[in-house]
Amino acid sequence: MSAAMSGIMSGGIFQFKDFTMKQSLSGQRINTDSCVFADLVQGNAPRRILDIGCGTGVLALMMAQKFAAAIISAVELDADEAGIAAENFAACPWQDRLMILNLRVQDFARENSAEFDLIVCNPPFFNSSTKSNDPVRALARHDDQLPASDLITVISKLLLPEGVAWLLCAAEEETRWLEAFKKHDFSLMQRTGLADSPEAELHGFVLSFSKKKNQAVTEQRVNFRDSPGAGRSEWMIKHRARWFPF
Repeated sequence: MSAAMSGIMSGGIFQFKDFTMKQSLSGQRINTDSCVFADLVQGNAPRRILDIGCGTGVLALMMAQKFAAAIISAVELDADEAGIAAENFAACPWQDRLMILNLRVQDFARENSAEFDLIVCNPPFFNSSTKSNDPVRALARHDDQLPASDLITVISKLLLPEGVAWLLCAAEEETRWLEAFKKHDFSLMQRTGLADSPEAELHGFVLSFSKKKNQAVTEQRVNFRDSPGAGRSEWMIKHRARWFPF
C-alpha cells in the first residue's frame, strides 16, 4: 500500500469519508494512484458507467459517489475479489445503483451492445515483467486474461458514440496504450502524469479517450508532494479533503 494511504486502514477496513470497504489480502489493492485516478475522472452527468476489472470495487464506489444519477456495472473475473466487491456494494449508501458481475469482460461484451457513456479501467499494468508468485496478484497486475487488444475491442463495442473511456497505466506502458487506442480509431482527450514530486520522474498516467475526431488534448501533471520527502502537495491536500475523513 502507498505510504500516502497509511492511517486510513483499520482492522482490514479502508475508510473513505462517505463509505468504507474491505480489501482482499492479495491482488491489486487500494493505493494512492487508483484513488487519484477516480478523482480525476470527469463526465457529463453520465447515466451508465462500466468499471472493467473492478477488484474489490474502489473505482465503482468512487464513481457512485461522484456521479449521483449513474448506474454502475462492475465486472471482475476473480470470484473472491468479486465477492468482496459485492459485500462492499451492499454496505455502501448507493447499493441500488451498483451491480457486480463475476465473469470475463470479453464474455460480458459478447452479450451486450453499446450502452455506457463512461468506462473506467485500471487494467493489468504489465505484459512482460516478472510475475508475482501469488496467482491473484499476478492476475491483477498482468494482462494474460485481458490483453490490450481485447480490452479496447470491448471498450469500442460498449462505449456510446459520445462516451469517454478513462484508463490508468504505468508510465512505461503509456506508449503501448496510446498506440493500441489509436489503432482502434480512438482519440486522446486528456493526459495527466502522476509523480511523487516535481523532481521525480512520472510513474503513471491517467488517460481519457473518445471516438470523436480532432480533439484538443488537455495535459497536466499531479505531484503527490511539493518536494522529495516533503508534505502533501496542495492538490493532494484537496484530494484527501474530498474523499477521506482526515
